[in-house]
Amino acid sequence: MKRAIVLSGGGAKGAYQVGVWRALRKLGIKYSIVTGTSVGALNGVLMVQNEYIKARSMWYNINFDLIFKEQMTGDLKTFKGKVEVFKKYMSNIILHGGMDVSKIEDIMDRYINHHKFYNSPIDYGLVTVNLSSFKPAMLQKKEITPNKLKDYLMASATCFPAFKIKKIDNNMFIDGAYYDKVPINQAIDMGATSIIVVDLNSFGLTRKIKEKNIPITYITPRNKLDSFLLFDSNFARRSMKLGYNDAMKTFDKLDGIKYTFKLNNLNKNYYKYIDKFRNVILEMVKLNKNNQQLAKEVLKKRKISSITNNQVKASEKIFTEIIEYLGERFKLEDTLIYRISRYNKLLIEANNKYEDFNAELIEKKIKNKEIIKLVDRCYFIKYLFNKLEKMENNPKIKKELCNLALLFEKDILAALYLYTISRR
Repeated sequence: MKRAIVLSGGGAKGAYQVGVWRALRKLGIKYSIVTGTSVGALNGVLMVQNEYIKARSMWYNINFDLIFKEQMTGDLKTFKGKVEVFKKYMSNIILHGGMDVSKIEDIMDRYINHHKFYNSPIDYGLVTVNLSSFKPAMLQKKEITPNKLKDYLMASATCFPAFKIKKIDNNMFIDGAYYDKVPINQAIDMGATSIIVVDLNSFGLTRKIKEKNIPITYITPRNKLDSFLLFDSNFARRSMKLGYNDAMKTFDKLDGIKYTFKLNNLNKNYYKYIDKFRNVILEMVKLNKNNQQLAKEVLKKRKISSITNNQVKASEKIFTEIIEYLGERFKLEDTLIYRISRYNKLLIEANNKYEDFNAELIEKKIKNKEIIKLVDRCYFIKYLFNKLEKMENNPKIKKELCNLALLFEKDILAALYLYTISRR
């Protein structure tokens, strides 16, 4: 069996691929072929050389000064800072035909080892586009001489018009993503019988896969990564962590979707709380005879119906969705690998911080159907949570909650989850 690793283009997002590589190493997954476009071609060389530590070091310390001759200024933690950087890109596109990225060749001199690359049993291919002939160049290791390797890597990664066009032997080359940003077909042509694709979901064209019987595993970012043009060590370190987490989840070694949990933690959490959770919902819909139609409408809501009717698979999925929705709302760190007990504790602590808010303002917005305009959704969830704490033997509050459940099912379920895990 010949397994191929296919690495897409994606500029600064390329750190994510090194995180995936870390997971592949931990899982003992071997490969015989690596193909890549743009930054995937650069990372691919280090994968062929089997030099993970070098790759990690490169991305761990990446910054604009390593990539560009011209100084890039701006605090990338702020929107204003990012705008300043993008202005610099635009001015260079207009005035100079793109940024000068020749300093990347200095990085290659430090990290490419010709002896290891050409003597490695792992085959290699890259994609670039010959702008002079308007044809793609699908090159394999055996077709690239050592003195041209750096040139073709630069050509594959020349993200025109942001970067200047690369000239090789009187031909002009641009980024391979203009032909195929995910070179799966190249891997197939090189003899791959199974493929792992790391697709950064960046710009570029994709080709129809020529062989449909080959098993392909896709690993893609589940969380938003920063722009492919923002070369920053903090962004790169985050991307590497997310790449590792996503790969481990893809191979069923960790739990979660956007957030990451120890294996089987979500399943244990579900069975620990689902009965209490369901009972709270049923308590909420215990309305008087005049409001039975309202109760029936609430119980027909898709998510609530799945839970109250004990549809296990759907309920487990909804539980995970609620848990991660709360994590996003309360801005929990998304690169960590959590124990669910710790994660729940952080949710409770975050919810408790929202004590000081204007309930009257929220009620006014609800009345005027303006709740979607609330600056912080957490205040609304906290408002619902407080209502749940007071609903026992209070028909009026139960009716209010049921009416809100018809409009804001996810927020009601989020508050219900917090209420369930907060009760002793």
